[in-house]
Amino acid sequence: MNTPRLIFASALAAIATIVFVVVITIWAELSVPLKDWLKNFSGHHWTSKSIFSALLYAGATVIVYGLFHNPGDVRLRRTLVFLLASTALGSIILTAFYTGHHFRLF
Repeated sequence: MNTPRLIFASALAAIATIVFVVVITIWAELSVPLKDWLKNFSGHHWTSKSIFSALLYAGATVIVYGLFHNPGDVRLRRTLVFLLASTALGSIILTAFYTGHHFRLF
């Protein structure tokens, strides 16, 4: 197994999963039908989001691992920096959304 290739694939899959979680979380809070569908899927909307996130991460990791054979050190480093930035930005967006939602700003 090619470790840098796996790290690269995992990082890209994690970025995609972060984007998915941020989007689906905000969308579900603003759309009652979506939130109800997520609840009906597994019993609780957070459980459904977790299931879909795990499937997305696993699937994206396999696909990216198959598509990219040698990411190179610079590309790998940039991807990991982008993963860190995506994590921070996703956290900030969700915190801002729930803060505004709590204070009924939107």
